[in-house]
Amino acid sequence: ARSAEDRIAGFDGVRAIAVLMVFISHKTTLPHHDSYGSVGVWLFLVLSGMLISSILSEMRGKVEAGTQSSWRSMRDFYLRRSLRIFPLYYACLGVFALGSLFTSFVGFSRMEATIYAVYGTNIYYEMTPTADHGHFGHLWSLAAEEQFYLLFAPILLFTPRKYLARICIGFMLAGAATLAWLVSVGTHPNATHVDPLIAFGMLGVGGFIASLRNFKPPAWLVGVQAQMAAGLALIAIPLIFGYFRDTWNIWGPLTCTVAGLFLFQIARNQKTPVVAFLNLWPLRSLGRVSYAFYILHQFVHFYDVEAVLHKLHIDIDPPLVVQSA
Repeated sequence: ARSAEDRIAGFDGVRAIAVLMVFISHKTTLPHHDSYGSVGVWLFLVLSGMLISSILSEMRGKVEAGTQSSWRSMRDFYLRRSLRIFPLYYACLGVFALGSLFTSFVGFSRMEATIYAVYGTNIYYEMTPTADHGHFGHLWSLAAEEQFYLLFAPILLFTPRKYLARICIGFMLAGAATLAWLVSVGTHPNATHVDPLIAFGMLGVGGFIASLRNFKPPAWLVGVQAQMAAGLALIAIPLIFGYFRDTWNIWGPLTCTVAGLFLFQIARNQKTPVVAFLNLWPLRSLGRVSYAFYILHQFVHFYDVEAVLHKLHIDIDPPLVVQSA
């Protein structure tokens, strides 16, 4: 059975907005466009942390009720995650592995392919922050999530359910401390961006939101105006502050707290125009395929699409992409 959190109206729309922010980041040359993608990924991480924590908390509840063992719960959790994540991920890597027999791809040497296969991408990128990783850079966040699952699931399934909030706060503090330390020692921003502990902290924000299931918020905190303010803030923050690169690298990741607030508001008040907008068919549909969209979008380029259309004797005027001289 699916977790109740998976059925929250508006969450697929949030996924859609997050993946569109990443798409804009990777496919446009707008000013400080990379900051949009960062916020999109952070939103994904917080949402993932919230859902995974809810699933594990439900499983732990069964353990405490004596209906299922911690080991059985952990096996079921990893099996479901694997069936959801692995097929497309390894199919994608397999296509490039096959293609590499005939040509070469930037960022896909035999060593790099092995690193991607074992979900070590973020650690490798942190060690090589100025290297050209081709079109595989976005895989770092998937690696961070897998690492989090390996660490987080045993902790939650073998620890009393009442400690969920404290555990998540611990991850949040570890992430914030790591960010402060990396910035203080002058670590390259690209390395800071992919650090696993910082990502774990963002996933922990989502987990903390999930732990508030018995908290009754005041009406103003989850009302339509508050939802609009938090949602618009997620769009406005990279637009306004992403321009200031030094400041953004320090404070930008804290945007994950706004993402957590927004998700909390949606989950606690489903009867607002904001949720209705997020639940519109186009956003809901894109959100449901956002994982596939995220993995594959980096490998599809407008000039490739035009080349295929040209082969089919379909020319677009004006062209989607103007080739530079």
